[in-house]
Amino acid sequence: MTALTARLANASPLTLLAAVVLALTAARVAVLIATPLNLGPDEAQYWSWSLTPAFGYFSKPPMIAWVIGASTAICGDGEACIRLGAPLLHAATTIAVFFAARALYDGTVGLWAAIGYALMPGTSFSSLLITTDVPLLFFWALALFAVAELRRSNEARWALLLGVSIGFGLLSKYAMLYFVLGLGLACLPTPRGRALLLGRAGLVAALAALAVFAPNIVWNALNSFATVGHTASNANWNAANLFNFTGALNFLGAQIGIAGPIAAGILIWGLVRKWRGQGFDHPDVLLLALSLPIFAVVTTQAFISRANANWAAPAFIAVIILVSAWAVRNRRTRLLIANAGLNLALAVVLALLAVSPAFVAAIGQENSVKRLRGWADAGRSIETMAASAPFQAIVSDDREDMASLFYYTRARKVPLRMWPKEVAGNEYEAAHALRADETSNVLFVTRRAAPDDVVGAFARAERIATLETRLDSKRKRVFFLYALVGPVDEDVFRRFFNRPSTE
Repeated sequence: MTALTARLANASPLTLLAAVVLALTAARVAVLIATPLNLGPDEAQYWSWSLTPAFGYFSKPPMIAWVIGASTAICGDGEACIRLGAPLLHAATTIAVFFAARALYDGTVGLWAAIGYALMPGTSFSSLLITTDVPLLFFWALALFAVAELRRSNEARWALLLGVSIGFGLLSKYAMLYFVLGLGLACLPTPRGRALLLGRAGLVAALAALAVFAPNIVWNALNSFATVGHTASNANWNAANLFNFTGALNFLGAQIGIAGPIAAGILIWGLVRKWRGQGFDHPDVLLLALSLPIFAVVTTQAFISRANANWAAPAFIAVIILVSAWAVRNRRTRLLIANAGLNLALAVVLALLAVSPAFVAAIGQENSVKRLRGWADAGRSIETMAASAPFQAIVSDDREDMASLFYYTRARKVPLRMWPKEVAGNEYEAAHALRADETSNVLFVTRRAAPDDVVGAFARAERIATLETRLDSKRKRVFFLYALVGPVDEDVFRRFFNRPSTE
Protein backbone atom coordinates (compact mmCIF):
# COMPACT_ATOMS: atom_id res chain seq x y z
CA MET A 1 0.00 0.00 0.00
CA THR A 2 2.89 2.32 0.83
CA ALA A 3 4.50 1.61 -2.54
CA LEU A 4 1.22 2.36 -4.32
CA THR A 5 0.86 5.61 -2.37
CA ALA A 6 4.39 6.60 -3.31
CA ARG A 7 3.76 5.83 -6.98
CA LEU A 8 0.60 7.91 -6.95
CA ALA A 9 2.41 10.78 -5.25
CA ASN A 10 5.10 10.76 -7.94
CA ALA A 11 2.74 10.31 -10.88
CA SER A 12 2.13 13.17 -13.28
CA PRO A 13 -1.27 14.92 -13.21
CA LEU A 14 -2.13 13.40 -16.60
CA THR A 15 -1.29 9.89 -15.39
CA LEU A 16 -3.47 10.33 -12.31
CA LEU A 17 -6.29 11.68 -14.44
CA ALA A 18 -6.04 8.81 -16.90
CA ALA A 19 -6.49 6.32 -14.04
CA VAL A 20 -9.53 8.21 -12.73
CA VAL A 21 -11.09 8.49 -16.19
CA LEU A 22 -10.58 4.81 -17.00
CA ALA A 23 -12.13 3.67 -13.72
CA LEU A 24 -15.05 6.08 -13.95
CA THR A 25 -15.78 5.29 -17.59
CA ALA A 26 -15.67 1.55 -16.97
CA ALA A 27 -18.15 1.97 -14.11
CA ARG A 28 -20.46 4.10 -16.25
CA VAL A 29 -20.42 1.61 -19.12
CA ALA A 30 -21.23 -1.15 -16.62
CA VAL A 31 -24.24 0.87 -15.41
CA LEU A 32 -25.48 1.24 -19.00
CA ILE A 33 -25.26 -2.51 -19.46
CA ALA A 34 -27.03 -3.23 -16.16
CA THR A 35 -29.82 -0.66 -16.27
CA PRO A 36 -33.35 -1.92 -16.94
CA LEU A 37 -34.45 1.56 -18.02
CA ASN A 38 -35.73 1.87 -21.58
CA LEU A 39 -34.67 4.55 -24.03
CA GLY A 40 -36.42 7.86 -23.55
CA PRO A 41 -38.41 9.27 -26.49
CA ASP A 42 -35.62 11.66 -27.52
CA GLU A 43 -32.98 8.92 -27.38
CA ALA A 44 -35.18 6.65 -29.48
CA GLN A 45 -35.73 9.48 -31.96
CA TYR A 46 -31.98 10.05 -32.32
CA TRP A 47 -31.53 6.30 -32.92
CA SER A 48 -34.14 6.39 -35.69
CA TRP A 49 -32.24 9.27 -37.29
CA SER A 50 -29.04 7.22 -37.23
CA LEU A 51 -30.69 4.71 -39.58
CA THR A 52 -30.68 7.32 -42.36
CA PRO A 53 -27.40 9.28 -42.14
CA ALA A 54 -27.79 12.88 -43.29
CA PHE A 55 -26.33 16.35 -42.78
CA GLY A 56 -29.38 17.51 -40.84
CA TYR A 57 -32.66 16.55 -39.26
CA PHE A 58 -35.87 18.40 -38.53
CA SER A 59 -35.12 19.50 -34.97
CA LYS A 60 -31.37 19.00 -34.49
CA PRO A 61 -28.08 19.04 -36.40
CA PRO A 62 -26.72 15.62 -37.38
CA MET A 63 -23.88 14.86 -34.94
CA ILE A 64 -26.02 12.95 -32.42
CA ALA A 65 -27.21 10.58 -35.17
CA TRP A 66 -23.62 10.10 -36.35
CA VAL A 67 -22.43 9.27 -32.82
CA ILE A 68 -25.20 6.70 -32.34
CA GLY A 69 -24.57 5.30 -35.80
CA ALA A 70 -20.90 4.78 -34.92
CA SER A 71 -21.59 3.09 -31.57
CA THR A 72 -24.33 0.80 -32.90
CA ALA A 73 -22.13 -0.19 -35.85
CA ILE A 74 -19.66 -1.51 -33.28
CA CYS A 75 -21.92 -3.36 -30.84
CA GLY A 76 -25.49 -3.45 -32.14
CA ASP A 77 -28.72 -1.61 -31.47
CA GLY A 78 -29.28 -2.50 -27.81
CA GLU A 79 -29.97 0.35 -25.40
CA ALA A 80 -26.47 0.23 -23.89
CA CYS A 81 -24.83 0.47 -27.32
CA ILE A 82 -27.05 3.39 -28.32
CA ARG A 83 -25.99 5.23 -25.16
CA LEU A 84 -22.34 4.15 -25.29
CA GLY A 85 -21.20 7.42 -26.85
CA ALA A 86 -22.20 9.32 -23.70
CA PRO A 87 -19.62 7.97 -21.21
CA LEU A 88 -16.95 7.67 -23.90
CA LEU A 89 -17.35 11.26 -25.07
CA HIS A 90 -17.51 12.56 -21.49
CA ALA A 91 -14.20 10.77 -20.89
CA ALA A 92 -12.72 12.54 -23.92
CA THR A 93 -14.16 15.85 -22.74
CA THR A 94 -12.53 15.34 -19.35
CA ILE A 95 -9.14 14.98 -21.01
CA ALA A 96 -9.78 18.07 -23.17
CA VAL A 97 -10.71 20.05 -20.04
CA PHE A 98 -7.39 19.02 -18.48
CA PHE A 99 -5.36 20.25 -21.45
CA ALA A 100 -7.34 23.48 -21.69
CA ALA A 101 -6.94 24.25 -17.98
CA ARG A 102 -3.27 23.32 -18.03
CA ALA A 103 -2.66 25.66 -20.97
CA LEU A 104 -4.54 28.48 -19.23
CA TYR A 105 -3.06 27.94 -15.75
CA ASP A 106 -0.97 24.87 -14.83
CA GLY A 107 -1.12 21.10 -14.41
CA THR A 108 -2.52 21.24 -10.88
CA VAL A 109 -5.48 23.34 -11.99
CA GLY A 110 -5.84 21.08 -15.01
CA LEU A 111 -6.09 17.98 -12.83
CA TRP A 112 -8.63 19.46 -10.43
CA ALA A 113 -10.71 20.95 -13.25
CA ALA A 114 -10.81 17.63 -15.10
CA ILE A 115 -11.75 15.68 -11.97
CA GLY A 116 -14.34 18.34 -11.20
CA TYR A 117 -15.86 17.97 -14.66
CA ALA A 118 -15.78 14.16 -14.61
CA LEU A 119 -17.62 14.01 -11.26
CA MET A 120 -19.96 16.94 -11.76
CA PRO A 121 -23.56 15.79 -11.12
CA GLY A 122 -24.52 17.02 -14.58
CA THR A 123 -21.81 14.85 -16.14
CA SER A 124 -22.81 11.79 -14.11
CA PHE A 125 -26.45 12.22 -15.13
CA SER A 126 -25.59 12.92 -18.77
CA SER A 127 -23.42 9.77 -18.92
CA LEU A 128 -26.56 7.67 -18.45
CA LEU A 129 -28.30 9.06 -21.55
CA ILE A 130 -27.37 9.94 -25.11
CA THR A 131 -28.19 13.58 -25.82
CA THR A 132 -27.02 16.38 -28.11
CA ASP A 133 -25.15 18.02 -25.22
CA VAL A 134 -22.67 15.13 -25.07
CA PRO A 135 -20.81 15.84 -28.35
CA LEU A 136 -21.35 19.59 -27.94
CA LEU A 137 -19.43 19.63 -24.64
CA PHE A 138 -16.54 17.69 -26.17
CA PHE A 139 -16.10 20.08 -29.08
CA TRP A 140 -16.58 23.07 -26.75
CA ALA A 141 -13.74 21.86 -24.51
CA LEU A 142 -11.58 21.17 -27.56
CA ALA A 143 -12.24 24.69 -28.87
CA LEU A 144 -11.30 26.16 -25.49
CA PHE A 145 -8.05 24.16 -25.55
CA ALA A 146 -7.29 25.59 -28.99
CA VAL A 147 -7.94 29.15 -27.78
CA ALA A 148 -5.71 28.57 -24.74
CA GLU A 149 -2.89 27.40 -27.01
CA LEU A 150 -3.44 30.32 -29.41
CA ARG A 151 -2.89 32.69 -26.51
CA ARG A 152 0.56 31.13 -26.02
CA SER A 153 1.51 30.49 -29.63
CA ASN A 154 -0.24 32.02 -32.63
CA GLU A 155 0.25 28.90 -34.75
CA ALA A 156 -2.01 27.95 -37.64
CA ARG A 157 -2.59 24.43 -36.26
CA TRP A 158 -4.34 25.84 -33.19
CA ALA A 159 -6.45 28.16 -35.33
CA LEU A 160 -7.40 25.18 -37.50
CA LEU A 161 -8.31 23.13 -34.42
CA LEU A 162 -10.41 26.02 -33.14
CA GLY A 163 -12.33 26.32 -36.40
CA VAL A 164 -12.87 22.59 -36.81
CA SER A 165 -14.05 22.31 -33.20
CA ILE A 166 -16.52 25.16 -33.65
CA GLY A 167 -17.77 23.62 -36.89
CA PHE A 168 -18.31 20.19 -35.36
CA GLY A 169 -19.80 21.85 -32.28
CA LEU A 170 -22.38 23.53 -34.50
CA LEU A 171 -23.09 20.17 -36.11
CA SER A 172 -23.81 18.94 -32.57
CA LYS A 173 -26.01 21.79 -31.38
CA TYR A 174 -26.44 25.40 -32.43
CA ALA A 175 -25.66 26.46 -28.85
CA MET A 176 -22.01 26.35 -30.01
CA LEU A 177 -22.70 29.91 -31.18
CA TYR A 178 -22.37 30.92 -27.52
CA PHE A 179 -18.68 30.07 -27.82
CA VAL A 180 -18.28 32.56 -30.67
CA LEU A 181 -20.13 35.19 -28.60
CA GLY A 182 -17.99 34.58 -25.54
CA LEU A 183 -14.78 34.62 -27.55
CA GLY A 184 -15.75 37.96 -29.03
CA LEU A 185 -16.58 39.43 -25.62
CA ALA A 186 -13.22 38.28 -24.25
CA CYS A 187 -11.02 39.28 -27.20
CA LEU A 188 -12.45 42.39 -28.85
CA PRO A 189 -11.90 44.84 -25.93
CA THR A 190 -8.08 44.35 -25.97
CA PRO A 191 -5.49 44.98 -28.75
CA ARG A 192 -3.99 41.51 -28.32
CA GLY A 193 -7.42 39.91 -28.42
CA ARG A 194 -8.43 41.84 -31.53
CA ALA A 195 -5.20 40.85 -33.24
CA LEU A 196 -5.92 37.20 -32.52
CA LEU A 197 -9.57 37.29 -33.51
CA LEU A 198 -9.33 39.58 -36.53
CA GLY A 199 -5.97 38.44 -37.81
CA ARG A 200 -4.74 35.35 -39.64
CA ALA A 201 -5.69 32.98 -36.82
CA GLY A 202 -9.25 34.26 -36.76
CA LEU A 203 -9.54 33.96 -40.55
CA VAL A 204 -8.22 30.38 -40.56
CA ALA A 205 -10.60 29.44 -37.74
CA ALA A 206 -13.59 31.06 -39.45
CA LEU A 207 -12.90 29.35 -42.79
CA ALA A 208 -12.37 25.97 -41.11
CA ALA A 209 -15.61 26.33 -39.12
CA LEU A 210 -17.54 27.30 -42.23
CA ALA A 211 -16.12 24.41 -44.23
CA VAL A 212 -17.14 21.88 -41.56
CA PHE A 213 -20.58 23.41 -40.94
CA ALA A 214 -21.44 24.16 -44.60
CA PRO A 215 -23.17 20.79 -45.31
CA ASN A 216 -25.73 21.52 -42.60
CA ILE A 217 -26.33 24.99 -44.02
CA VAL A 218 -26.98 23.42 -47.42
CA TRP A 219 -29.28 20.80 -45.87
CA ASN A 220 -31.29 23.52 -44.13
CA ALA A 221 -31.55 25.52 -47.35
CA LEU A 222 -32.89 22.45 -49.14
CA ASN A 223 -35.38 21.73 -46.32
CA SER A 224 -36.93 25.15 -45.73
CA PHE A 225 -34.49 25.82 -42.84
CA ALA A 226 -36.39 23.30 -40.72
CA THR A 227 -33.77 22.95 -37.95
CA VAL A 228 -33.25 26.70 -37.68
CA GLY A 229 -36.97 27.30 -37.48
CA HIS A 230 -37.49 24.57 -34.88
CA THR A 231 -34.63 25.91 -32.74
CA ALA A 232 -36.11 29.41 -32.85
CA SER A 233 -39.57 28.11 -31.96
CA ASN A 234 -38.17 26.55 -28.76
CA ALA A 235 -37.94 30.05 -27.30
CA ASN A 236 -41.76 30.01 -27.19
CA TRP A 237 -42.14 33.75 -26.65
CA ASN A 238 -45.78 34.73 -26.44
CA ALA A 239 -47.85 36.96 -24.24
CA ALA A 240 -49.33 34.10 -22.24
CA ASN A 241 -45.92 32.93 -21.02
CA LEU A 242 -44.18 36.22 -20.23
CA PHE A 243 -42.55 36.93 -16.85
CA ASN A 244 -42.11 33.49 -15.37
CA PHE A 245 -40.43 34.22 -12.02
CA THR A 246 -40.80 30.63 -10.82
CA GLY A 247 -39.29 29.29 -14.03
CA ALA A 248 -36.24 31.54 -13.69
CA LEU A 249 -35.68 30.52 -10.07
CA ASN A 250 -36.11 26.84 -10.92
CA PHE A 251 -33.61 27.18 -13.74
CA LEU A 252 -31.00 28.79 -11.46
CA GLY A 253 -31.58 26.11 -8.84
CA ALA A 254 -31.04 23.44 -11.46
CA GLN A 255 -27.69 25.01 -12.39
CA ILE A 256 -26.52 24.58 -8.81
CA GLY A 257 -27.57 20.95 -9.04
CA ILE A 258 -25.66 20.46 -12.30
CA ALA A 259 -22.40 21.89 -10.90
CA GLY A 260 -22.80 20.58 -7.36
CA PRO A 261 -23.35 22.83 -4.34
CA ILE A 262 -19.69 23.19 -3.40
CA ALA A 263 -18.53 24.17 -6.90
CA ALA A 264 -21.47 26.59 -7.17
CA GLY A 265 -20.48 28.07 -3.81
CA ILE A 266 -16.86 28.55 -4.92
CA LEU A 267 -18.07 30.33 -8.06
CA ILE A 268 -20.29 32.72 -6.12
CA TRP A 269 -17.57 33.31 -3.50
CA GLY A 270 -15.01 33.98 -6.22
CA LEU A 271 -17.22 36.42 -8.10
CA VAL A 272 -18.02 38.41 -4.95
CA ARG A 273 -14.39 38.43 -3.80
CA LYS A 274 -13.05 39.49 -7.18
CA TRP A 275 -15.73 42.12 -7.65
CA ARG A 276 -14.53 43.86 -4.50
CA GLY A 277 -11.43 45.11 -6.18
CA GLN A 278 -8.96 42.30 -6.83
CA GLY A 279 -9.68 42.23 -10.57
CA PHE A 280 -9.51 39.39 -13.07
CA ASP A 281 -6.43 38.19 -14.87
CA HIS A 282 -6.76 37.28 -18.55
CA PRO A 283 -7.59 33.55 -18.33
CA ASP A 284 -10.32 34.43 -15.83
CA VAL A 285 -11.78 36.97 -18.24
CA LEU A 286 -11.91 34.41 -21.03
CA LEU A 287 -13.65 31.84 -18.83
CA LEU A 288 -16.13 34.37 -17.48
CA ALA A 289 -16.95 35.44 -21.03
CA LEU A 290 -17.60 31.80 -21.92
CA SER A 291 -19.94 31.21 -18.98
CA LEU A 292 -21.70 34.24 -17.46
CA PRO A 293 -23.31 35.46 -20.74
CA ILE A 294 -24.80 31.99 -21.26
CA PHE A 295 -26.31 31.98 -17.77
CA ALA A 296 -27.63 35.50 -18.36
CA VAL A 297 -29.21 34.69 -21.72
CA VAL A 298 -30.83 31.43 -20.63
CA THR A 299 -32.01 32.82 -17.29
CA THR A 300 -33.66 35.66 -19.22
CA GLN A 301 -35.23 33.08 -21.52
CA ALA A 302 -36.50 31.18 -18.46
CA PHE A 303 -37.96 34.39 -17.06
CA ILE A 304 -39.63 35.42 -20.32
CA SER A 305 -40.93 31.97 -21.20
CA ARG A 306 -39.22 28.70 -20.28
CA ALA A 307 -35.79 27.05 -20.32
CA ASN A 308 -34.64 23.48 -19.82
CA ALA A 309 -31.94 22.94 -17.19
CA ASN A 310 -29.42 21.75 -19.80
CA TRP A 311 -29.68 24.83 -22.04
CA ALA A 312 -26.71 26.42 -20.25
CA ALA A 313 -24.66 23.20 -20.19
CA PRO A 314 -21.65 24.54 -22.18
CA ALA A 315 -21.04 27.21 -19.53
CA PHE A 316 -19.91 24.55 -17.07
CA ILE A 317 -16.73 23.78 -19.03
CA ALA A 318 -15.47 27.28 -18.18
CA VAL A 319 -17.04 27.28 -14.71
CA ILE A 320 -15.30 24.14 -13.50
CA ILE A 321 -11.92 25.37 -14.73
CA LEU A 322 -12.51 28.77 -13.14
CA VAL A 323 -13.53 27.47 -9.70
CA SER A 324 -10.58 25.06 -9.73
CA ALA A 325 -8.17 27.89 -10.55
CA TRP A 326 -9.61 30.13 -7.84
CA ALA A 327 -9.49 27.38 -5.23
CA VAL A 328 -5.89 26.40 -6.06
CA ARG A 329 -4.78 30.04 -6.20
CA ASN A 330 -6.23 30.71 -2.77
CA ARG A 331 -5.02 27.41 -1.26
CA ARG A 332 -8.54 26.06 -0.92
CA THR A 333 -7.87 22.61 -2.34
CA ARG A 334 -9.75 21.05 0.57
CA LEU A 335 -12.88 22.50 -0.96
CA LEU A 336 -12.04 20.76 -4.23
CA ILE A 337 -11.51 17.49 -2.37
CA ALA A 338 -14.87 17.93 -0.63
CA ASN A 339 -16.49 18.79 -3.96
CA ALA A 340 -15.10 15.64 -5.58
CA GLY A 341 -16.16 13.48 -2.63
CA LEU A 342 -19.70 14.83 -2.50
CA ASN A 343 -20.16 14.58 -6.26
CA LEU A 344 -18.79 11.03 -6.27
CA ALA A 345 -21.42 10.10 -3.68
CA LEU A 346 -24.10 11.69 -5.85
CA ALA A 347 -22.78 9.72 -8.84
CA VAL A 348 -23.23 6.50 -6.88
CA VAL A 349 -26.81 7.50 -6.04
CA LEU A 350 -27.52 8.20 -9.74
CA ALA A 351 -26.05 4.82 -10.68
CA LEU A 352 -28.28 3.09 -8.13
CA LEU A 353 -31.30 4.92 -9.53
CA ALA A 354 -30.37 3.59 -12.97
CA VAL A 355 -29.84 -0.04 -12.01
CA SER A 356 -32.15 -0.70 -9.04
CA PRO A 357 -35.92 -0.28 -9.31
CA ALA A 358 -36.14 -1.18 -5.61
CA PHE A 359 -33.88 1.75 -4.70
CA VAL A 360 -35.93 4.07 -6.92
CA ALA A 361 -39.10 3.02 -5.10
CA ALA A 362 -37.47 3.21 -1.67
CA ILE A 363 -36.54 6.88 -2.07
CA GLY A 364 -39.78 7.82 -3.78
CA GLN A 365 -38.34 8.69 -7.20
CA GLU A 366 -40.49 6.48 -9.44
CA ASN A 367 -42.00 9.56 -11.08
CA SER A 368 -38.50 10.64 -12.18
CA VAL A 369 -37.97 7.54 -14.32
CA LYS A 370 -41.50 6.88 -15.59
CA ARG A 371 -40.65 8.12 -19.12
CA LEU A 372 -37.95 5.41 -19.31
CA ARG A 373 -40.20 2.51 -18.38
CA GLY A 374 -42.80 0.36 -20.09
CA TRP A 375 -41.90 0.97 -23.72
CA ALA A 376 -40.47 -2.50 -24.40
CA ASP A 377 -43.60 -4.22 -23.07
CA ALA A 378 -45.88 -1.90 -25.03
CA GLY A 379 -43.83 -2.41 -28.18
CA ARG A 380 -44.08 -6.21 -27.98
CA SER A 381 -47.87 -6.04 -27.50
CA ILE A 382 -48.30 -3.69 -30.44
CA GLU A 383 -46.11 -5.90 -32.66
CA THR A 384 -48.30 -8.88 -31.77
CA MET A 385 -51.48 -6.95 -32.53
CA ALA A 386 -50.07 -5.70 -35.85
CA ALA A 387 -49.31 -9.29 -36.87
CA SER A 388 -52.84 -10.47 -36.03
CA ALA A 389 -54.47 -8.90 -39.11
CA PRO A 390 -53.43 -7.71 -42.59
CA PHE A 391 -52.64 -4.14 -41.49
CA GLN A 392 -50.81 -1.97 -44.00
CA ALA A 393 -49.33 0.32 -41.38
CA ILE A 394 -49.19 1.18 -37.68
CA VAL A 395 -50.00 4.84 -37.09
CA SER A 396 -49.19 7.12 -34.16
CA ASP A 397 -50.42 10.65 -33.51
CA ASP A 398 -47.78 11.74 -30.97
CA ARG A 399 -44.12 12.51 -31.64
CA GLU A 400 -42.79 10.98 -28.41
CA ASP A 401 -44.90 7.84 -28.75
CA MET A 402 -43.82 7.53 -32.37
CA ALA A 403 -40.15 7.83 -31.43
CA SER A 404 -40.29 5.22 -28.67
CA LEU A 405 -42.42 2.81 -30.68
CA PHE A 406 -40.12 3.23 -33.69
CA TYR A 407 -37.43 1.56 -31.59
CA TYR A 408 -39.51 -0.84 -29.51
CA THR A 409 -41.49 -2.20 -32.48
CA ARG A 410 -38.43 -2.51 -34.71
CA ALA A 411 -39.23 -6.22 -35.34
CA ARG A 412 -42.55 -5.27 -36.95
CA LYS A 413 -43.42 -6.46 -40.48
CA VAL A 414 -45.35 -3.32 -41.46
CA PRO A 415 -44.20 0.33 -41.48
CA LEU A 416 -44.76 2.62 -38.50
CA ARG A 417 -46.20 5.92 -39.67
CA MET A 418 -47.07 9.32 -38.23
CA TRP A 419 -50.52 10.80 -38.74
CA PRO A 420 -49.78 13.62 -41.21
CA LYS A 421 -50.23 17.33 -40.59
CA GLU A 422 -50.71 20.11 -43.11
CA VAL A 423 -47.43 21.62 -41.89
CA ALA A 424 -44.90 19.15 -40.50
CA GLY A 425 -43.93 19.87 -36.90
CA ASN A 426 -41.34 17.13 -36.39
CA GLU A 427 -39.10 14.67 -38.24
CA TYR A 428 -41.73 11.93 -38.29
CA GLU A 429 -44.42 14.14 -39.80
CA ALA A 430 -41.88 15.23 -42.41
CA ALA A 431 -40.26 11.89 -43.27
CA HIS A 432 -42.52 9.11 -41.97
CA ALA A 433 -46.06 10.38 -42.53
CA LEU A 434 -48.82 7.96 -43.45
CA ARG A 435 -49.16 7.64 -47.21
CA ALA A 436 -52.43 7.60 -49.09
CA ASP A 437 -51.79 4.10 -50.45
CA GLU A 438 -51.49 2.75 -46.89
CA THR A 439 -54.90 3.86 -45.61
CA SER A 440 -57.18 0.94 -46.46
CA ASN A 441 -56.33 -1.02 -43.28
CA VAL A 442 -54.52 0.76 -40.45
CA LEU A 443 -53.66 -0.08 -36.83
CA PHE A 444 -53.95 3.24 -35.00
CA VAL A 445 -52.15 3.57 -31.62
CA THR A 446 -53.03 6.58 -29.49
CA ARG A 447 -53.17 7.73 -25.88
CA ARG A 448 -56.23 9.88 -26.59
CA ALA A 449 -59.53 8.41 -25.48
CA ALA A 450 -61.47 10.27 -28.19
CA PRO A 451 -59.26 10.81 -31.28
CA ASP A 452 -62.17 11.90 -33.45
CA ASP A 453 -59.99 13.88 -35.88
CA VAL A 454 -58.24 10.66 -36.96
CA VAL A 455 -60.88 7.95 -36.65
CA GLY A 456 -63.48 10.22 -38.24
CA ALA A 457 -61.43 10.39 -41.41
CA PHE A 458 -61.96 6.68 -42.16
CA ALA A 459 -64.97 4.81 -43.46
CA ARG A 460 -64.94 2.43 -40.49
CA ALA A 461 -63.22 2.58 -37.11
CA GLU A 462 -63.25 0.06 -34.27
CA ARG A 463 -61.44 0.18 -30.95
CA ILE A 464 -59.97 -3.31 -30.76
CA ALA A 465 -57.88 -3.13 -27.58
CA THR A 466 -56.89 -1.03 -24.60
CA LEU A 467 -53.25 -1.59 -23.75
CA GLU A 468 -52.19 -0.77 -20.19
CA THR A 469 -48.49 -0.86 -19.31
CA ARG A 470 -47.62 -0.71 -15.61
CA LEU A 471 -44.81 1.79 -14.93
CA ASP A 472 -44.67 1.48 -11.14
CA SER A 473 -46.95 0.90 -8.18
CA LYS A 474 -48.98 4.04 -8.92
CA ARG A 475 -48.64 4.80 -12.62
CA LYS A 476 -49.50 3.19 -15.91
CA ARG A 477 -49.34 4.14 -19.58
CA VAL A 478 -52.54 3.51 -21.55
CA PHE A 479 -52.78 3.12 -25.31
CA PHE A 480 -56.02 2.74 -27.23
CA LEU A 481 -55.73 0.61 -30.35
CA TYR A 482 -58.08 1.11 -33.29
CA ALA A 483 -58.57 -0.78 -36.53
CA LEU A 484 -59.24 1.86 -39.20
CA VAL A 485 -60.59 0.88 -42.61
CA GLY A 486 -60.53 3.20 -45.65
CA PRO A 487 -61.27 4.90 -47.85
CA VAL A 488 -60.06 8.04 -46.14
CA ASP A 489 -62.39 11.03 -46.23
CA GLU A 490 -62.00 13.12 -49.40
CA ASP A 491 -61.04 16.24 -47.44
CA VAL A 492 -58.24 14.34 -45.70
CA PHE A 493 -56.83 13.29 -49.06
CA ARG A 494 -56.77 16.87 -50.25
CA ARG A 495 -55.36 18.36 -47.04
CA PHE A 496 -52.80 15.77 -45.96
CA PHE A 497 -51.96 13.43 -48.78
CA ASN A 498 -51.62 16.01 -51.54
CA ARG A 499 -53.34 13.89 -54.14
CA PRO A 500 -56.95 13.35 -55.22
CA SER A 501 -58.91 10.41 -53.91
CA THR A 502 -58.99 7.39 -56.19
CA GLU A 503 -62.40 6.34 -54.94
